[in-house]
Amino acid sequence: MPTVPKWVADAMESVFSGKSRKVLVTDIVYLNPFIKKITFKGDISNVRFKVGWAIFIRVDDTNFRNYTPSYWNSEAGVFEVIFHLHGNGPGSHYINSLKLNDVVSVGLPRGYDFYKKEHEYHFFFGDETTIGFFESLKTTIEENSQNYIGILELDTNTMNYEIKTNFVLDIVAASTDKAQNAIVLLKNLPEQVWELWRTGVFYLIGNGKSIQNFRKALKEKGVSGRNIITQPYWVEGKIGL
Repeated sequence: MPTVPKWVADAMESVFSGKSRKVLVTDIVYLNPFIKKITFKGDISNVRFKVGWAIFIRVDDTNFRNYTPSYWNSEAGVFEVIFHLHGNGPGSHYINSLKLNDVVSVGLPRGYDFYKKEHEYHFFFGDETTIGFFESLKTTIEENSQNYIGILELDTNTMNYEIKTNFVLDIVAASTDKAQNAIVLLKNLPEQVWELWRTGVFYLIGNGKSIQNFRKALKEKGVSGRNIITQPYWVEGKIGL
Protein backbone atom coordinates (compact mmCIF):
# COMPACT_ATOMS: atom_id res chain seq x y z
CA MET A 1 0.00 0.00 0.00
CA PRO A 2 1.34 3.47 -0.82
CA THR A 3 2.07 6.35 1.52
CA VAL A 4 -1.10 8.27 2.49
CA PRO A 5 -1.79 11.26 4.74
CA LYS A 6 -1.94 10.36 8.43
CA TRP A 7 -5.65 11.17 8.73
CA VAL A 8 -6.36 8.83 5.82
CA ALA A 9 -4.23 6.08 7.40
CA ASP A 10 -6.08 6.54 10.69
CA ALA A 11 -9.41 6.33 8.89
CA MET A 12 -8.35 3.21 7.00
CA GLU A 13 -7.26 1.52 10.22
CA SER A 14 -10.60 2.41 11.82
CA VAL A 15 -12.58 1.06 8.86
CA PHE A 16 -10.60 -2.18 8.81
CA SER A 17 -10.54 -2.61 12.60
CA GLY A 18 -13.08 -5.41 12.31
CA LYS A 19 -10.81 -7.16 9.82
CA SER A 20 -7.62 -6.95 11.86
CA ARG A 21 -6.15 -8.58 14.95
CA LYS A 22 -3.68 -7.61 17.65
CA VAL A 23 -0.95 -10.26 17.76
CA LEU A 24 2.14 -10.80 19.90
CA VAL A 25 5.69 -11.37 18.66
CA THR A 26 6.63 -14.71 20.26
CA ASP A 27 9.76 -15.76 18.37
CA ILE A 28 12.40 -14.20 16.13
CA VAL A 29 14.91 -16.10 14.00
CA TYR A 30 17.38 -14.60 11.54
CA LEU A 31 17.71 -16.90 8.51
CA ASN A 32 20.65 -14.69 7.57
CA PRO A 33 21.51 -11.07 8.46
CA PHE A 34 18.99 -9.78 5.89
CA ILE A 35 16.19 -12.32 6.33
CA LYS A 36 14.14 -12.22 9.56
CA LYS A 37 11.45 -14.78 10.44
CA ILE A 38 8.95 -13.67 13.07
CA THR A 39 6.34 -15.85 14.77
CA PHE A 40 3.12 -14.12 15.85
CA LYS A 41 0.46 -15.43 18.21
CA GLY A 42 -3.07 -14.18 18.75
CA ASP A 43 -6.78 -14.81 18.27
CA ILE A 44 -7.02 -15.82 14.61
CA SER A 45 -9.58 -18.57 15.15
CA ASN A 46 -12.00 -18.93 12.24
CA VAL A 47 -9.74 -16.81 10.02
CA ARG A 48 -9.45 -18.22 6.49
CA PHE A 49 -6.03 -18.49 4.87
CA LYS A 50 -4.77 -19.80 1.53
CA VAL A 51 -1.23 -20.07 0.19
CA GLY A 52 -0.08 -16.70 -1.15
CA TRP A 53 -2.64 -14.59 0.71
CA ALA A 54 -1.21 -11.45 2.29
CA ILE A 55 -1.68 -9.58 5.54
CA PHE A 56 -0.98 -5.87 5.93
CA ILE A 57 0.83 -4.10 8.74
CA ARG A 58 0.83 -0.39 9.53
CA VAL A 59 4.56 0.39 9.69
CA ASP A 60 4.39 4.08 10.64
CA ASP A 61 1.95 7.00 10.79
CA THR A 62 1.30 7.04 7.04
CA ASN A 63 2.44 3.71 5.57
CA PHE A 64 1.07 0.18 5.30
CA ARG A 65 2.92 -2.80 3.83
CA ASN A 66 1.73 -6.18 2.57
CA TYR A 67 3.45 -9.39 3.70
CA THR A 68 2.82 -13.04 2.80
CA PRO A 69 2.86 -15.51 5.72
CA SER A 70 5.09 -18.56 5.34
CA TYR A 71 2.98 -20.52 7.86
CA TRP A 72 -0.56 -20.09 9.16
CA ASN A 73 -2.50 -22.11 11.75
CA SER A 74 -5.81 -20.53 12.72
CA GLU A 75 -6.66 -23.23 15.24
CA ALA A 76 -3.38 -22.82 17.13
CA GLY A 77 -3.49 -19.03 16.79
CA VAL A 78 -0.01 -18.90 15.26
CA PHE A 79 1.48 -17.63 12.01
CA GLU A 80 4.94 -16.81 10.70
CA VAL A 81 6.22 -14.22 8.25
CA ILE A 82 9.67 -14.14 6.61
CA PHE A 83 10.78 -10.56 6.01
CA HIS A 84 13.53 -9.20 3.76
CA LEU A 85 15.42 -6.40 5.53
CA HIS A 86 16.60 -4.36 2.56
CA GLY A 87 17.29 -1.37 4.82
CA ASN A 88 15.75 1.44 2.79
CA GLY A 89 12.15 2.14 3.63
CA PRO A 90 9.63 2.41 6.47
CA GLY A 91 8.58 -1.25 6.19
CA SER A 92 12.13 -2.55 6.52
CA HIS A 93 12.91 -0.17 9.39
CA TYR A 94 9.75 -1.15 11.28
CA ILE A 95 10.27 -4.90 10.89
CA ASN A 96 13.93 -4.57 11.84
CA SER A 97 12.88 -2.85 15.08
CA LEU A 98 10.37 -5.52 16.17
CA LYS A 99 11.38 -7.49 19.25
CA LEU A 100 9.93 -10.23 21.46
CA ASN A 101 6.59 -9.40 23.15
CA ASP A 102 5.85 -6.44 20.87
CA VAL A 103 2.16 -6.14 19.95
CA VAL A 104 1.38 -5.66 16.25
CA SER A 105 -1.92 -4.92 14.51
CA VAL A 106 -2.28 -6.98 11.32
CA GLY A 107 -4.94 -6.89 8.63
CA LEU A 108 -6.48 -10.31 8.00
CA PRO A 109 -5.31 -12.35 5.00
CA ARG A 110 -6.77 -11.78 1.56
CA GLY A 111 -5.76 -12.48 -2.01
CA TYR A 112 -6.04 -14.89 -4.91
CA ASP A 113 -6.07 -18.68 -5.09
CA PHE A 114 -2.47 -19.12 -6.25
CA TYR A 115 -1.92 -22.84 -5.71
CA LYS A 116 -2.92 -24.95 -8.71
CA LYS A 117 -3.48 -28.34 -7.13
CA GLU A 118 -4.34 -30.06 -10.44
CA HIS A 119 -0.67 -29.84 -11.51
CA GLU A 120 1.93 -32.40 -10.43
CA TYR A 121 4.91 -30.17 -11.25
CA HIS A 122 5.46 -26.70 -9.79
CA PHE A 123 8.24 -24.26 -10.73
CA PHE A 124 9.19 -21.25 -8.57
CA PHE A 125 10.98 -18.09 -9.65
CA GLY A 126 11.53 -15.16 -7.29
CA ASP A 127 13.86 -13.23 -5.01
CA GLU A 128 14.42 -12.42 -1.31
CA THR A 129 10.90 -11.04 -0.96
CA THR A 130 9.32 -14.35 -2.02
CA ILE A 131 10.92 -16.77 0.46
CA GLY A 132 7.86 -16.86 2.73
CA PHE A 133 5.51 -17.49 -0.19
CA PHE A 134 7.67 -20.35 -1.46
CA GLU A 135 7.97 -21.96 1.99
CA SER A 136 4.19 -21.96 2.33
CA LEU A 137 3.67 -23.25 -1.21
CA LYS A 138 6.34 -25.94 -0.85
CA THR A 139 4.63 -27.31 2.27
CA THR A 140 1.30 -27.60 0.43
CA ILE A 141 2.91 -29.22 -2.60
CA GLU A 142 4.62 -31.87 -0.50
CA GLU A 143 1.45 -32.55 1.48
CA ASN A 144 -0.14 -33.45 -1.86
CA SER A 145 2.83 -35.64 -2.95
CA GLN A 146 3.71 -33.29 -5.80
CA ASN A 147 7.06 -31.95 -7.03
CA TYR A 148 8.78 -28.58 -7.23
CA ILE A 149 11.97 -27.01 -8.53
CA GLY A 150 12.89 -23.39 -9.06
CA ILE A 151 15.32 -20.49 -9.04
CA LEU A 152 15.97 -17.72 -6.51
CA GLU A 153 17.55 -14.50 -7.81
CA LEU A 154 19.34 -12.86 -4.85
CA ASP A 155 21.00 -9.48 -4.39
CA THR A 156 24.69 -9.19 -3.52
CA ASN A 157 24.18 -8.76 0.23
CA THR A 158 21.94 -11.78 0.58
CA MET A 159 24.14 -13.91 -1.71
CA ASN A 160 27.04 -13.48 0.72
CA TYR A 161 25.28 -15.52 3.42
CA GLU A 162 23.61 -18.89 3.63
CA ILE A 163 19.81 -18.75 3.94
CA LYS A 164 18.33 -21.33 6.31
CA THR A 165 15.14 -22.19 4.45
CA ASN A 166 12.96 -25.30 4.41
CA PHE A 167 13.08 -25.64 0.63
CA VAL A 168 15.84 -26.24 -1.91
CA LEU A 169 16.08 -24.06 -5.04
CA ASP A 170 18.90 -23.13 -7.39
CA ILE A 171 20.35 -19.72 -6.49
CA VAL A 172 21.72 -17.12 -8.92
CA ALA A 173 22.98 -13.58 -8.44
CA ALA A 174 20.68 -10.75 -9.47
CA SER A 175 21.81 -9.21 -12.76
CA THR A 176 21.59 -5.70 -14.18
CA ASP A 177 19.37 -7.12 -16.90
CA LYS A 178 16.72 -8.52 -14.61
CA ALA A 179 16.43 -12.33 -14.47
CA GLN A 180 19.14 -12.92 -17.08
CA ASN A 181 21.21 -15.26 -14.88
CA ALA A 182 18.06 -17.17 -14.02
CA ILE A 183 17.11 -17.39 -17.70
CA VAL A 184 20.52 -18.88 -18.54
CA LEU A 185 19.92 -21.55 -15.89
CA LEU A 186 16.44 -22.18 -17.27
CA LYS A 187 17.77 -22.66 -20.80
CA ASN A 188 20.43 -25.08 -19.52
CA LEU A 189 17.98 -27.41 -17.79
CA PRO A 190 18.47 -30.98 -19.08
CA GLU A 191 15.89 -31.87 -21.70
CA GLN A 192 14.59 -34.80 -19.66
CA VAL A 193 13.91 -32.42 -16.75
CA TRP A 194 12.26 -29.87 -18.99
CA GLU A 195 9.99 -32.52 -20.51
CA LEU A 196 8.49 -33.08 -17.04
CA TRP A 197 8.11 -29.43 -16.12
CA ARG A 198 7.09 -27.76 -19.39
CA THR A 199 3.42 -28.59 -18.75
CA GLY A 200 3.58 -27.76 -15.03
CA VAL A 201 2.62 -24.48 -13.39
CA PHE A 202 5.13 -21.62 -13.05
CA TYR A 203 4.92 -19.14 -10.16
CA LEU A 204 6.79 -15.92 -10.96
CA ILE A 205 6.83 -13.68 -7.87
CA GLY A 206 8.84 -10.64 -6.74
CA ASN A 207 10.40 -7.95 -8.91
CA GLY A 208 8.14 -6.79 -11.74
CA LYS A 209 10.86 -6.48 -14.38
CA SER A 210 12.36 -9.87 -13.49
CA ILE A 211 8.92 -11.44 -13.80
CA GLN A 212 8.40 -9.84 -17.20
CA ASN A 213 11.73 -11.10 -18.57
CA PHE A 214 11.39 -14.61 -17.14
CA ARG A 215 7.84 -14.91 -18.44
CA LYS A 216 9.06 -14.00 -21.92
CA ALA A 217 11.73 -16.72 -21.72
CA LEU A 218 9.12 -19.29 -20.67
CA LYS A 219 6.88 -18.34 -23.57
CA GLU A 220 9.82 -18.72 -25.94
CA LYS A 221 10.29 -22.26 -24.59
CA GLY A 222 6.68 -23.06 -25.39
CA VAL A 223 5.04 -22.70 -21.96
CA SER A 224 1.36 -21.76 -22.19
CA GLY A 225 0.40 -18.44 -20.62
CA ARG A 226 -2.36 -20.32 -18.77
CA ASN A 227 0.36 -22.13 -16.82
CA ILE A 228 2.18 -18.97 -15.69
CA ILE A 229 1.13 -17.29 -12.43
CA THR A 230 2.59 -13.83 -11.79
CA GLN A 231 2.55 -11.59 -8.73
CA PRO A 232 4.83 -8.52 -8.63
CA TYR A 233 5.79 -7.51 -5.09
CA TRP A 234 7.99 -4.57 -6.01
CA VAL A 235 9.46 -2.46 -8.83
CA GLU A 236 12.41 -0.08 -8.59
CA GLY A 237 11.23 3.46 -7.88
CA LYS A 238 7.73 2.44 -6.80
CA ILE A 239 6.17 1.56 -3.46
CA GLY A 240 3.00 -0.10 -2.36
CA LEU A 241 2.54 -2.91 -4.89
